[in-house]
Amino acid sequence: MCIRCGREVDRLVDGRLCPSCYLELHGLGKPPERLSIVVCPRCGSYRYQGRWLPPPGGGLEEVAALLFQASFRPSEHTEYYRVEEASIDYETGRAVVRAAGRLRGVDEEVSVVYTVPIVVRKQLCPVCFQKAAGSPAAIVQVRGPGGRLSEEEREAVEDVMSELDDYIADAILSVDELREGIDLKLLDQNAARALAAKLRSKLAARVKESHKVVGRRNDGRRVSRLTLSVRLPFFKPGNIVEYQGELARVEEIDKGYVLIRRLGGRRLHRLTVEDAWRLLSEPRLDDHRRVMVVALEPGWVHLQYLDGGYEYLEIPRSGLRVEGELREGVEAELLIHKNHYYLIPRRE
Repeated sequence: MCIRCGREVDRLVDGRLCPSCYLELHGLGKPPERLSIVVCPRCGSYRYQGRWLPPPGGGLEEVAALLFQASFRPSEHTEYYRVEEASIDYETGRAVVRAAGRLRGVDEEVSVVYTVPIVVRKQLCPVCFQKAAGSPAAIVQVRGPGGRLSEEEREAVEDVMSELDDYIADAILSVDELREGIDLKLLDQNAARALAAKLRSKLAARVKESHKVVGRRNDGRRVSRLTLSVRLPFFKPGNIVEYQGELARVEEIDKGYVLIRRLGGRRLHRLTVEDAWRLLSEPRLDDHRRVMVVALEPGWVHLQYLDGGYEYLEIPRSGLRVEGELREGVEAELLIHKNHYYLIPRRE
């Protein structure tokens, strides 16, 4: 029997009260004394536990629901709870929050409405503050292997930028096209690092980081600007490179790895971006000629130069590495590198 209402019930929540009386006196738990929301008037983001979080789709009401959920303390007899909705009465400065849950030992789910004071304070978030001031928190400098970006390299960078997440794209303050490359000014240092990581993953770029003190906050702490130097490599998919003293072809660059294959071979070697910069180099060819395959013998390949006096050359098959299928009458590129012969038939 409930000691408050006197009703006979199958189960008392705390050994004394029926579910109805318990909910009337204690609810599902203890709500926060008040809700305090700091919101950016420009972008709608809000601050929670010292961090600025992106604005939810439901506006301030959803923020109030999230903060209520985070600070609500359920009673020991509450099995579970959730916040279903919240509304704000700006005239009275109060939030009305409806929570649903279930008490232990009770089959039915119940709903409880809480009314708590709410204070909404407007403050520019760091990103909007920097936008208003026009000062970037980070600069990403993209350069080519020789110090300048070629037109093809600029297009490759633009392709990566066209696929950026909104988080990164929204942080870009400006894109400056310079003779030597591209400078991107960003409002968020983490977004700048994410952009540099994208260029590293997609283009095998090498990234170096540096900081410069540009001022001090009111509390005396230094304010630094991040500069990320992003250097594109000399190679791209399809290029011939030197790898461990032999010629190889770059097959693919993706997800932070460079896939290469030795000319004349089938096995792929997967290198990290750092290993690719360390192990790959531009090949110094002893000779590079355009030839035609005029005859094939079991142990020899007969070639005729097409870019000179039409001289003939006989190469033993054991000393020749061939890309693809070799047939008589086919034009090919003959590469000579460190006394090794490589033959690349032209595609018809």
